[in-house]
Amino acid sequence: MHIGKPWWDRDLLIVNAINSTAGLFSGDVIDTSIEVQSGAQMLVTSPSATRAHRMPAGSAAVRQSIRVASGGWLELLPALFIPHAGSDYFQETSVRIEPAARFLSFETFVPGRVASGEAWQFTRFESRFQISYDSRPVARETYTLTPQSPSVQALRNQFPAACHATSYAAGADFPDGLLAAISALHHPACWIGCTRLDAPAIAIRLVAADNIQLSRTLTIVRDLLHQAFGRPVPPLRRS
Repeated sequence: MHIGKPWWDRDLLIVNAINSTAGLFSGDVIDTSIEVQSGAQMLVTSPSATRAHRMPAGSAAVRQSIRVASGGWLELLPALFIPHAGSDYFQETSVRIEPAARFLSFETFVPGRVASGEAWQFTRFESRFQISYDSRPVARETYTLTPQSPSVQALRNQFPAACHATSYAAGADFPDGLLAAISALHHPACWIGCTRLDAPAIAIRLVAADNIQLSRTLTIVRDLLHQAFGRPVPPLRRS
């Protein structure tokens, strides 16, 4: 992984991290550990999409371990994940949040190089995610996408090039009005739903007809979430 020179925006540390090669290949394994200490504030993002390339032998795996100490703030905002035709990918993410810590994450996925006519030609995309607050599990999600599975076929019937995003936010008093405002963004080209978790946390899922629709809606969602945290929306690039 390549870590770009971090910079301080008078509010938080902004860190750009990206795979230093063209993307992920057969046999690649990346282990990432992020720890935000008490009082520290950080945004981790990436300057360009992550790509999983064709894997004729084996698969690639990414494992992430994240901890945010009490009084810390962390936002994870990676760029799109794009699985190329024939790619086989597995990821596992574990998030531990202490009381009075704040956490916000986004993950976006497009089903391949859509503009090149290569949608849904990857072999497998598997994700395991769990988040705990004050040592108590509050969300656990496991899913596998394969192009020919019944659930993916049903999705493709609605959106042939379906893109999706998932967001988790924790550590604030999220009012019912916020959940209502997010749900109100639902429209025919971008479906959205949100739910309150068993902690000061919410989960949000979006499925859209294309990346443009997904990005537009996700930008509004991010603005609403930062407002709920009482924080300005940080820039992603040095001004």
